[in-house]
Amino acid sequence: MVFSNFHIQEIEGYYLNFYGIKSGRWLLLMIMVFVWLVVGLLGIQLLLLLSLTSWKYKTIKHEQKISALQNSLKPQFIEYIEGKRSSEPDLPKSKRMQVAVMECMLDEFHTTVNGKLEKEKLNDLAEKYLASHYRYILKNGKWAERINALYFIEDFNLFSLREDTYRHFVKLKKKDEEFRQCLRTCTTLQDERMITVIFENNSLSVGLLKEMLARLNDDLLRKTLVMGQEREKIADNVLFAVIAFSGEHKNEIFFPVVEKRLRDERKEVRLKAMNSLCNYKKISDPSILPAFFDSVHWEERMYAAKLVGACKLTKYTRILVNLLSDSEWWVRFAAAENITEFPEGETLLKQVTFWDEDAYSRDIAKHVLTRKGGETYD
Repeated sequence: MVFSNFHIQEIEGYYLNFYGIKSGRWLLLMIMVFVWLVVGLLGIQLLLLLSLTSWKYKTIKHEQKISALQNSLKPQFIEYIEGKRSSEPDLPKSKRMQVAVMECMLDEFHTTVNGKLEKEKLNDLAEKYLASHYRYILKNGKWAERINALYFIEDFNLFSLREDTYRHFVKLKKKDEEFRQCLRTCTTLQDERMITVIFENNSLSVGLLKEMLARLNDDLLRKTLVMGQEREKIADNVLFAVIAFSGEHKNEIFFPVVEKRLRDERKEVRLKAMNSLCNYKKISDPSILPAFFDSVHWEERMYAAKLVGACKLTKYTRILVNLLSDSEWWVRFAAAENITEFPEGETLLKQVTFWDEDAYSRDIAKHVLTRKGGETYD
């Protein structure tokens, strides 16, 4: 906005007439500054809008180009991976475009390819076109780029990057998602140094430790077992993770370790071991169970009842019937529910509902028999 001398004099004269003082020129100056400030801000916003529009347009065009290339190359690469084509299809010459196209395609194939030979070809393609790119990203990429690279390194099993990934892990200071994904990737790449990390990093959560154990092959799991046996003391988070992981995966390597923990002096460890054995659905020495049927801790009586049902230990059926009159509802419920695991379980519970002298026993037996619908026993 431009003010002519006439306008300036006119506005100045107005204020002079209105206020009777010589402040009109200062007010005019303030108005002009305000107007130019508004115009400047509008200009900056317009430039930002144009920049964002241009960036978005280029991004969409780039994605469309990748999508078009992917759609045209995908059938040929499927034939190559399945062995129906002897040579690789031609890719664009631009390395950047090659990485973008192959990353999208291989990520899609990763979820659909099942055969061993097909998976090997998939990994070969990932090693050829993506490994050097991810190596560069681990050294120079931004946080989000490094996270994505770690996920892809794990998905594509890029063993050539094992040392690069471990070196990157050692440099990490923050224990954020990048740190956790780095641990997952290192264990997927079967890095033996992760066993030491598992035992010496007491701040790792039980959940993350279980994820790491689940990624180790049997050879490294046996080395983990040996290292654990050689140590005088194992941190609780590691012990709890091993016990839980073993039961959830029915891992035979750790079964003796889990069963041994039934004799641990800590109640929490014994309970976790009993829960894990329920998942195994087996116990090599059932003679240890009677000690738990009379435990002062109701949780142990409950898990003992669950173990009897999970392991189908019919010799303890009468003890389960006795537990139907336990002072704790959860113990009575576990006993009644696990009686039904036996072939004659429901018949036994029906007898309890009619003939047992204890009201608690009759009540819990009726509850388990009728909770899924069916006959009433009033």
